[in-house]
Amino acid sequence: MSKAPVPAASTGSPAEPTPPSQTALLLRVAKTMPPHLVLTKSLSFAWKAATRPVRELVNGRGNPYLDPQAAGPLTRVLGTVDFSAAAANAETIRGLTALWLAHRFDLLGSGWVRLAHGETYPGFNGHQYGPGPALTPDWRQEIVAAHRPGARPSARALLDRIVDPDWRPIDWMVDFRSGYRWSTRDWGRAVGGGQPGTDIKLPWELARFQHAPVLAQAYALASRGTPGFPPPERIAAEFRHQVLDFLGANPPGWGPNWSCPMDVAIRAANLLVGWDLFRAQGVVFGPAFDADLAAAALAHGRFVFRFLEWHETYRANHYLADLCGLAFIAAYLPKAEESKSWLGYAADELDAEILRQFTADGGCFEASIAYHRLSAEMAVYTAALLAGRGRPLSAEAQGRLAAALRFAAATTLPSGLMIQIGDTDSGRFFKAAPLCDPGSDGPVERVLGPAELFAAGRGLFEHHPPAPVPPQAGFATILTAALAGGTRFAETAPPLPVLSDRPIFASPAGQVVRIVPPDPTALEGLEPLAFTEFGLYLWRGPRALIAVRCGPIGQNGRGGHAHNDQLAVEIEIDGVAWARDPGSYVFGSDLLARDRYRSALAHFVPRQGEAEPAEMLAPFRLEDRAQAEAIRFGADFIGTHRGFDEVVTRRVAIENGEIVIEDRPAEATTHIVRSPAELAALWGLTVAFSPGYGRRL
Repeated sequence: MSKAPVPAASTGSPAEPTPPSQTALLLRVAKTMPPHLVLTKSLSFAWKAATRPVRELVNGRGNPYLDPQAAGPLTRVLGTVDFSAAAANAETIRGLTALWLAHRFDLLGSGWVRLAHGETYPGFNGHQYGPGPALTPDWRQEIVAAHRPGARPSARALLDRIVDPDWRPIDWMVDFRSGYRWSTRDWGRAVGGGQPGTDIKLPWELARFQHAPVLAQAYALASRGTPGFPPPERIAAEFRHQVLDFLGANPPGWGPNWSCPMDVAIRAANLLVGWDLFRAQGVVFGPAFDADLAAAALAHGRFVFRFLEWHETYRANHYLADLCGLAFIAAYLPKAEESKSWLGYAADELDAEILRQFTADGGCFEASIAYHRLSAEMAVYTAALLAGRGRPLSAEAQGRLAAALRFAAATTLPSGLMIQIGDTDSGRFFKAAPLCDPGSDGPVERVLGPAELFAAGRGLFEHHPPAPVPPQAGFATILTAALAGGTRFAETAPPLPVLSDRPIFASPAGQVVRIVPPDPTALEGLEPLAFTEFGLYLWRGPRALIAVRCGPIGQNGRGGHAHNDQLAVEIEIDGVAWARDPGSYVFGSDLLARDRYRSALAHFVPRQGEAEPAEMLAPFRLEDRAQAEAIRFGADFIGTHRGFDEVVTRRVAIENGEIVIEDRPAEATTHIVRSPAELAALWGLTVAFSPGYGRRL
């Protein structure tokens, strides 16, 4: 073992290696698969690639849009909605509305940028594309001309419904960081990630339409005369025009925004709930618009159901999102055989997936706290919707979802932010009550704040865990209660398991780090909590939280959202982060950064030089080699992993107003640490903290 930790390379170093090629990535993945499966997948990929041009040519001659009368009239789900709770968040909603009406968005670290055809974007990681072509006054024809022939007449009819002469179309195809643009001439399921430095998640995030329910709240505030808002009819028209703009620019099944069923499902839910929130205030969009939206909802539902992201072993949050979106679509469509079958399927599968994707202690089986927030949020809102339709969760699933809320509360730092164990991609289902901090260009989303989840839970559960819920998050409670139609869940989370002590194998004294806070009383009154199935052990109190990661890598051993963080320690004292997981930053747009943020060198873990305790097999695959195991937890924590040549043991304890961390085997040394900076220097923690996807400090 090394005598001292080796500092991690800083992000953005000029001496960084070359990013792996697509071929290298495919070979890395292939190494993890049996030969017969590699052959099967290779032949399937080759066949699809060879026949794709013909299939696109043939399919592109047909009209992908449904007849506007095919779906029948939409059904309202929400009854009377109390919009008064939105007043507490008026400052944020006012700032967001002004920017959205100017077609400026800040998503996944983009900063506030204008999304328009012909716009220039700053580029990412040395890669800049575009600008794409600017549009002339004949913009409708120019947009539809980019589609396959069969889509053009229906797309033009949708765009013709936008009668505002000042309307400037949104560019829905662009990665508004790198500037790269995708095309609607490509079949959505065949759309790839694009060129170096590009990130398809940006147009996906925009197209989720999570601003739609917030625009409805802006309408309510404007109608009440709240200062600083535009006329309410201007806000309603913006919602209508954006929906028509999107539908006309994105033929069903074609282009980047019909690539991932999860995003299609989330978009449908937000469009329908946004529409319903406007309708709850008496807004009438007209029969033509309502028919267009209903037909679009039906197209969304058919796409999601056709391409359900189910896998016998590895299905995860994507499949859960598919089910949730399908439930919302089915609830809003008229009762017909198709919609009724979707609703029944979604209800049955949601119950089963809650029991599968949340462990008995409430943790998410994907080994990520941010993905836990996403999955719990999807489950809470959809469980409320189904309960309001007479399809409540089983008692067991209710208890499991209550446990998920307890887990989220336990993993929230005293500062109100969540710990970033595993990946963070800033994913959400609804942003019903956006919590933001003031910024120089506009509101800045508090990505790591889970308060909206707790607020949503209060609208469904009679009993809820103690967690901070600011008044600004109150509308999430209102929305959940409205979806549930007065139904409340009485089930509570089952007790947490108790970790039994096991004999400790004696080993020589190793490296000791003693962390001495300025005020030792901050460490008094800490409560131990063990989430053994997720693999998290923590002591928490009103002023401090100390957490130790030790457990499964998630996704039934696939580790798609896990990091090399076994035996990592997270520490916050009096609002100051002494040791923290740096997050994820980005995924596919910078694969070197992807691995850097997953690396053991980015975490406060036992070290063996620069060695990794598990190989990062692919961008979303981690070797299950470490096999971390908790041995004891209570007055102290002792855990091991087997990722290096020798079994590694770490002990963590709170003793005499200090946090003591002992690593074995290692040379017997003791370090006294009195500040976060000293700890970062000692352990070489140089990777920049990422407070959300695409952002770093």
